[in-house]
Amino acid sequence: MKRLTLGSALLVVVVAAATVFSGAAASSPNRRLATITVDTLPIANALPLDLGIKKGFFQAQGLDINKRTLQSGNDVVLALANHNGEIGYLGWVPMMIARTTGIKLTAVAASEVEGTSVADNWQNILVKGSSSIRTAKDLAGKTIAVNALKGVGEVMIKAALKKEGVDPGSIKLLPLPFPSMRSALQNGQVDAIWVPEPFLSQALNNDGARIVMAPGPVLGKFWPIGGYAALADWSKSNPDLARKFRAAINQSLTYAQGHPSEIRELLPAGSQNVRLPIWSPVVDLAKLLQLAKYAKEYDVISTLPNLTQLIPSSISGGKNLQGTVGDRFIALRLDGRAVKTLPAGKYTFVVTDASKTQNFQLAGPGVHKQTSVRGIGRSTWTVTLKKGRYTFSSSGRPRLNATFRVT
Repeated sequence: MKRLTLGSALLVVVVAAATVFSGAAASSPNRRLATITVDTLPIANALPLDLGIKKGFFQAQGLDINKRTLQSGNDVVLALANHNGEIGYLGWVPMMIARTTGIKLTAVAASEVEGTSVADNWQNILVKGSSSIRTAKDLAGKTIAVNALKGVGEVMIKAALKKEGVDPGSIKLLPLPFPSMRSALQNGQVDAIWVPEPFLSQALNNDGARIVMAPGPVLGKFWPIGGYAALADWSKSNPDLARKFRAAINQSLTYAQGHPSEIRELLPAGSQNVRLPIWSPVVDLAKLLQLAKYAKEYDVISTLPNLTQLIPSSISGGKNLQGTVGDRFIALRLDGRAVKTLPAGKYTFVVTDASKTQNFQLAGPGVHKQTSVRGIGRSTWTVTLKKGRYTFSSSGRPRLNATFRVT
């Protein structure tokens, strides 16, 4: 079998042993549960699975989760290929590499996306505080540390640089383990590092590093990163189990996004104040296709994967919308553009409420959601929009109000 080169686009935080839950612990002795072995990774992005087990979401679907923690997306792909596990958590790029090298994975559920800007993104390119590198254009000709070559880091960095007008062929990528990158930056071995959390916060807070670029948000708001997959044969033979797992993990993702403090409680002490990803049960198929094209352009995959086979119709295709409310403004955007009309379907609203005197309300056919007037923070709602008129507004003063139509 050809060895896969699987890059990590994930928030790397070692999860304490105390946070590894087993579905069996919450099982009722009077109810027979179907066991699914899930191969996952010791990173915070995967913690909605743990939280969902703890909250009983999988038990409610009649499932007992036997969780096996592996160390890389490569390990997850090979474990599934060798039938050592039924479902695996990994990035979209590793799924594409597997699919195009003869390992027929198919997605079971979505998981997380990146943020919208340098300010809220959890994996970025950093430079020393004293560096003369100030913008993406200053990275031309420089050496950037990545955790692996021919992986998602290389794909996203090169694609983002090209979009910013920088020749991606001008940079040198040096593969280093994430834990070694901070010292490599400080001693001048590299000019910049591409790191996720917790290394991002450690470099910013302890080393005085600066963020010079967030590749994901450059490519698009809420850029898709990871999900859950299984061998196509298993999904075909076990459609009911796949459906129940998808329902439970989608509930877990939604709950985790709405209760970040409960996710942070699962992290080791000292790592609880990192930037968390945005979890969403919908897959933006247009962005996923673009990611595949970038992977092919930069020789990470040799052919484009068949996305119809990788993403079955049972997974909700949809978009992530950015809602914002301040003291005197309210906005709703899709990929940075104001929303006026939308096709009917499923959407995830990621709402940033930055005001203690306003709130964000969404109302329309079958939907009524709102944030607190006095509270601030981020709220996420995944809803199905039907044909009709929707209003997003605030109940504070001055009154803020706008509408869009769903067709």
